[in-house]
Amino acid sequence: MLEGSKTHYPCGIRSKAVLANYVLVTAVVAVELISFLAPLNSSAPSYAAGVVAPVLGDRGIASLELAAAASSLRAGDGPAGGSPGTCSPPAGSGAGASCGPGGTHSPVKVILHTLPSWSLPVQPAPRQLASLTYDARDKYVLLFGGANGTAVLGDSWTFVAGSWTHLHPATSPPARSAAAMTFDGADNYVLLFGGFTRTTGLTDTWKFAGGVWTKLTPTSNPGALAYASMTYDAKDGYVVFFGGITIGLVVKSATWEFKAGQWTLLTPSPAPAGRLEAAFAYDAKDGYAVLFGGSDATFKALGDTWNYSGGHWTKLTPSPAPDARSGAALAYSAKDHELLLFGGLNGTTYFSASWVFAAGAWSKISTAAHPSNRGGLAMADGSAASNIVLFGGQTHTGGYLNDTWVFSAGAWAHALPHLPPIRSSPAMTYDEGDHYVLLFGGVGAGLYGDTWKFAHGIWTQLHPSIAPSPRYGPTMAYDPADGYVVLFGGAVPSGSFGIPLNDTWTFAAGSWTHLVTPTQPTGRGWAGLAFDYADGYLLLFGGFNASSLTAYSDTWTFSGGSWTQTAASGPSARSSAGQMVYDSADGYVVLFSGNLNGGAGTSQYPDTWTYLAGTWTNLTGSLSTSPPGRAYGGLVDDTYDGYLVLFGGINQNTVIPPDTWSFTNGVWTLLSPAVHPPIQAQFGMVFDAADNAVVLLSTTYPYTTWTY
Repeated sequence: MLEGSKTHYPCGIRSKAVLANYVLVTAVVAVELISFLAPLNSSAPSYAAGVVAPVLGDRGIASLELAAAASSLRAGDGPAGGSPGTCSPPAGSGAGASCGPGGTHSPVKVILHTLPSWSLPVQPAPRQLASLTYDARDKYVLLFGGANGTAVLGDSWTFVAGSWTHLHPATSPPARSAAAMTFDGADNYVLLFGGFTRTTGLTDTWKFAGGVWTKLTPTSNPGALAYASMTYDAKDGYVVFFGGITIGLVVKSATWEFKAGQWTLLTPSPAPAGRLEAAFAYDAKDGYAVLFGGSDATFKALGDTWNYSGGHWTKLTPSPAPDARSGAALAYSAKDHELLLFGGLNGTTYFSASWVFAAGAWSKISTAAHPSNRGGLAMADGSAASNIVLFGGQTHTGGYLNDTWVFSAGAWAHALPHLPPIRSSPAMTYDEGDHYVLLFGGVGAGLYGDTWKFAHGIWTQLHPSIAPSPRYGPTMAYDPADGYVVLFGGAVPSGSFGIPLNDTWTFAAGSWTHLVTPTQPTGRGWAGLAFDYADGYLLLFGGFNASSLTAYSDTWTFSGGSWTQTAASGPSARSSAGQMVYDSADGYVVLFSGNLNGGAGTSQYPDTWTYLAGTWTNLTGSLSTSPPGRAYGGLVDDTYDGYLVLFGGINQNTVIPPDTWSFTNGVWTLLSPAVHPPIQAQFGMVFDAADNAVVLLSTTYPYTTWTY
């Protein structure tokens, strides 16, 4: 159905609104270890553009198969054919491994993509006057067209399970705004009619089914109209179309029926006065369509309520009732068995109150959160399995919106971003057994002990029956030898500093298990933890004791459920904070920089170390260039592109510029992606092997998920 606003009409119906300027301000925050009790820029609103859709772009099926094969080898699964293989550790720190039958593996360097870049989540661009409806055939919400300050749009999108997907059908309706759209339950397709380009009124009729747009050729139609109201009358078995305005500013009052591919003019009497931008939806509980408000021929806002059933209009006189308005959105919730009205405006007054209509009566409801006041929004019905969906619109200042909200059981919630609450210092890794990114803990509005998964662009909170206690600064990595994720340590706030933890937990198939080990590292947070595929065990190094304000320089291995301290002599004491990872292209663990000596105010020397066969090697003196030293950044193994990716962090308690570096064959290279996340530290970053992209969960405004 169409739910529109009137701030941008073609042909000067109203003056064109000025596009609002959005300014992104990212605070540069001095970060000390004590400041980890609050995320960077935590006072900024939790606004983000949306959930990341799977970022594959031009990465084809062949590339995915290669990446999957490389992932299988890296995990020790061997060839799909079933013959086990073995790989010998490289003879030197820079040599590649050799592989043969029978044993463990060593990864093979595969570069599949040479021009990667950081990406924001995929979602429709800001707009008003879009057409939005629930497609009961295909079980998703469909969005088409709309307008912003510079263009009339003709793109098609679907929204399902919290994620937008941009469709690219071979044939599409021409770009337009203020078109009428609804799901035709009798004909089992989405019906689209009319609308305006910038200069033309349209009379075409289209259907959408199975992802395909098809132009219909009925023998008659309502004429070149926009801002009309349309809904499916389930009781009578046809689509009802009412009102609208022509490009010549003539407001209509005709009622039309659409059924079996044909338009038919009806002549009910009485009928509502001519109008545009009226809210119109079918009330399945009460068995009639409901029309509210709109603007008359003088553009005066209306506040009357009508129902339509059996070919007849009936004026209702409910009290109370919403204020007169045009451009409001009306949708039916099959879950709650009621209609919901939101938004719209009267003159310069924009509305943000929520009203429900049931059993012939309007009720104003209070909600803890709700979309901002707006016109030109679009809203789709909620099915028995899905919620009412609201998208976009225009603000009273003329800015265009692209936020998505859902409504159910009397409450509004942001559908995008569907993110964990804002936090810093969480544990984050890719769970190779369960095939998703795993997130645990961190600190933000409070200390978190929640568990989340990220798969195919969607964050989902898990609710295991037992879990580690809330904490910040834990370290986590997947152990393919033992078949589970391992989480170790972290800290909890206490007094001026904190209490370090030294418990070990495993995670597999959605469940946490507390692992009691005969010995374990001393309590610490912000340690480096990575699975050493060349040597076949988890490697832990360093970390920070939040109670004594000391850092560690000890090296531990974890295998078969047991911790073992090694005698390896290596880097100086530091909290490496995630800047340690296995380099599958070069066949060794890499550690870069970190917070040397641990405490606040210490240095972050730009040293690069490798670990192989029980030996640490300092590469710093042999490097021609190096990133600035840092702590609390992100370093991950991008097996898709064939190199390590380094981003973000702090140096001398100052957040460094948002530089992106690659490391391969013992060489650091500064990359220059056109788009990148804002400056930040203490974030979560990991390589998502299922979708072949680096995933970064931001700690700064806008709080969102980035991919690379």
